Amino acid sequence: MTERPQPVFPSSSPPSSRPAFLYGAAVIGAGETVASIGEALTAAVLAPASGGWRLAVAGTLPPILVWIALRPSVPAALGAAGAGWWIGIAAGCLMISGLLLLADVAWRCGIARLAQSAALLGAGLAALHPVPAHPVSLAALIVTGFGLWAAALLPDLAVLRDRLGAGPHRRARLYRALSLGWRGSALQWLAWERACRGLALLGILAAVAVLIDLALAAALRTDRHDTLLPVALLVEAVLSGAGLIAALAVVLRRSLGLGGLVTGRHLDILGRLILAFGLAALYCHVTEIVTAILYGDAAERARLTRRLLGDEAPAFWTFMLAGLLPTQFFWIPAIRRSPAALGLTGALVACGLGADHVLAARIAAAGTGLPDLLPELMAAGAAALGSVGLFVLGLLLLFRSVPPVSIAETRRLALLHNPQAGPSPPPIGHPALRGAMQGAMQGAVQGAGQEPVQGAGPRTGRDPSPGLVAVFASEAGLAEAARELSASDAPPRLDAFGPVPMPEAAAALHRDERSLNRFALSGAFLAAAAYIVVRAAGFVGELPSGIADGLMGVAVSAWTLSPSLSSLPVLPPVWPLSWAMAAVPALSAAAAGGSVSTAVALLRALRGARTGRPLPSDLAGHFLLTVEPASEPFNPAALARRLMSLPASAGRPLAVYGPAAGRPLR
Repeated sequence: MTERPQPVFPSSSPPSSRPAFLYGAAVIGAGETVASIGEALTAAVLAPASGGWRLAVAGTLPPILVWIALRPSVPAALGAAGAGWWIGIAAGCLMISGLLLLADVAWRCGIARLAQSAALLGAGLAALHPVPAHPVSLAALIVTGFGLWAAALLPDLAVLRDRLGAGPHRRARLYRALSLGWRGSALQWLAWERACRGLALLGILAAVAVLIDLALAAALRTDRHDTLLPVALLVEAVLSGAGLIAALAVVLRRSLGLGGLVTGRHLDILGRLILAFGLAALYCHVTEIVTAILYGDAAERARLTRRLLGDEAPAFWTFMLAGLLPTQFFWIPAIRRSPAALGLTGALVACGLGADHVLAARIAAAGTGLPDLLPELMAAGAAALGSVGLFVLGLLLLFRSVPPVSIAETRRLALLHNPQAGPSPPPIGHPALRGAMQGAMQGAVQGAGQEPVQGAGPRTGRDPSPGLVAVFASEAGLAEAARELSASDAPPRLDAFGPVPMPEAAAALHRDERSLNRFALSGAFLAAAAYIVVRAAGFVGELPSGIADGLMGVAVSAWTLSPSLSSLPVLPPVWPLSWAMAAVPALSAAAAGGSVSTAVALLRALRGARTGRPLPSDLAGHFLLTVEPASEPFNPAALARRLMSLPASAGRPLAVYGPAAGRPLR
């Protein structure tokens, strides 16, 4: 029995000398492997629903019904405040997920799916309220959030497809359709990674644009025009997103038993994130107060008095006591690392920031006291509780359909931190392997120096495929073998498949995918240009003299008015092509257009990478190198001997499957 080689690390240094990404506890359980991660996360989706899940679904229905009943009676200002709250949560979650992805933070896999799902549902719930932001900005937030969520799911949907097999079950057919022919080839992984990075960047742009739009809407609706308002909105959005993710992570870790995937280190990081952004939000508001006291005029000081002691005081102190001050308890490590304290504080912070939106918007708009608004505030609070119930119901249904944690990225993290996490080879002579390879599994090679042996599988009426399939313990070994076979005078046609992204294997096979960037840039430019053209055409159509007045308006905007220009037509007080009315929605349109173009390019790349014969489902989750003839003659036995003669630490496969022909196949 040949000893199983250990996974080979990409660098020449031993595992102990690799730099740690984080200090403190591990970011993944020590016993987690490629197989155990797949089993745990697919079981969370495919296992029968538990009684607790059914009870949670039933518990969300009463507040949803109350929300449906009270929705027409909620004032428009309070409904817009609710939309602003959900937009802030969605933008914050999307920025957290996107920044962690762009920074290539390895431990993001424990919380990335939670952040992406919360962003998608939050943006969808915001669309059910009167939206204070530009419709294009909200649409871009929804499109980019859905694009990143759907693209990140592709490898996990393929895992669910392989787990269910080729049966006629409806869920099996659904996952086969949604996986879009994913096979896990090196080119597909390369296109997937670039698409996810592009969508993450576009999502951040859409989130920032919609927050700027909210700041402009708040400046028009209230008397707040300070320069810290956009910064405060951005910081509070990230803070609310981090608080919600922390609460969801604690519940998910406890309910599904995923302590090895969502570890205590993840919770500690989320606590530090809440602490940092809570401190930044406090700085913004304290700076605003100090500036008004020291340098403000009478109007600014009167507004400050109203905010601290007047009719805006309930909004302000609810915001401070529930949304900001609890974050400072996380200076104490014991509280920060306590799952219960983190979950409760995260939920309280998210709700406290929502109270600031709901209370401040209505009081600022109406200018009336809290007692007069009490009935409306109670109706708005009940409606907000119902929208939270709808959010929870959406999460419960989503995580019964897709894994709550990314399988692919968690497997990559396990391979990086756990030396024994690699997949083991399937047994020799497995009947499913022979059937899936169309009778071509005539023998197997396992162990150094062994000759291929004749298999027992009968030959079919069609000629068997002459190729080989080599199984490796790691991507590094696969890349070494690919480089060895590519160095021959007449190299065969090679392709690599694996359960995680394989940049080293793609480089060894000279695979590259550059069309995604061109598609994204082209789509973003076309969408932004289309928005500006439509906006300008609509404005010109409303003027009495059409395009002549429009051109004159451009001249007025470009030059200082003089007495000779007094006869010019009167233009609207808000110029529709100003940066506030055009640049911000155009940025959102560019993000949406780039996301759609990236999705189209990803589909095109996945379709183009589906070449060669289908692989057996029993080999899914392994590092595979397929060797097929590129020219004649082609001797699989010689290639198998060449592979098995490689050193165990530099490319020798765990097993080689294929025909045992001792003569060249022509």
